[in-house]
Amino acid sequence: MQSPDALTPTSTMKRRLAWLGAWILATALLVVCARTVDWTRALEVLSTAHVVWLGLAVLLNGMILVCWAAFWRALRPDDEAPASYGRMFEIVATASSLMNTVPFGGGHASSVVLLMRRGNTTQRGALSVLALDQLGEGIAKVSLFVLVALLLPLPTWMRAGVTTASLVVAAWFITLIVASRWARGLGILKHWRRSVAALACVIAMKAAEALALAAVQHAFGTTVSPGGTLLVLAALILGTMLPVAPANLGTYEASVFLAYRYLGVSPEQALTLAVVEHVCFLLPSVGVGYAFISAHTLSRSAIASR
Repeated sequence: MQSPDALTPTSTMKRRLAWLGAWILATALLVVCARTVDWTRALEVLSTAHVVWLGLAVLLNGMILVCWAAFWRALRPDDEAPASYGRMFEIVATASSLMNTVPFGGGHASSVVLLMRRGNTTQRGALSVLALDQLGEGIAKVSLFVLVALLLPLPTWMRAGVTTASLVVAAWFITLIVASRWARGLGILKHWRRSVAALACVIAMKAAEALALAAVQHAFGTTVSPGGTLLVLAALILGTMLPVAPANLGTYEASVFLAYRYLGVSPEQALTLAVVEHVCFLLPSVGVGYAFISAHTLSRSAIASR
């Protein structure tokens, strides 16, 4: 059997072209997204904010990638070759960048390829990780919805969505539990300690995102209760479950805006918070992965030119 490192010149060229294509696509989509932003207005808004709090928000959103890498390492099937935390961080950062730029489905498909090529994972193992990732995310989201419902009355426009999302997650959970009887890649579902450890990682991701929202609120001197911040997080999660545009541009802002208006925040302040919170989220979730893609592409181009 040919080892993964024993690549023919043709396969090596294909890999280089694949990375170059991904880099060009990511760059083009970033330009498209940037052109939709009113940067004059954004600069005016930023001039009134406390930069330290905004920096903290970006850092907290970056912690999502840190927890995500630990989450995927925990989900990795036992019979797969081990992957270092650094390599898994590179994979999730690149996957995050693609998920937030490539149209619906493309980012998740890229995640499978990344796990296989960069994480030395079999196709079965990669698909298992992605399936369990969606389950863990779903459980964390439904738990958040329940917590918010206990703290505050949900807006009417959220209730139907929360119910639907909860039913979908329950159906997916039952499906994977049944499938775990035959699929070895889903074996983590039979070990409650590993399952709890993995779930703790995804809960930490949501906690970091909620704290990032609170940091932006502090940056603009907006007072929102902890329960209100969780409501905003639940609204944006619900509004972006099915991405209809790259980086959820528009749907993110609309869901967050509606949540802040429900909490009594003025329209101008609600819009400002929605836009800036999205920017603070996108900077690490897209930028870190984009840096990995760029560095990888440029290093391969330098080697090829020698």
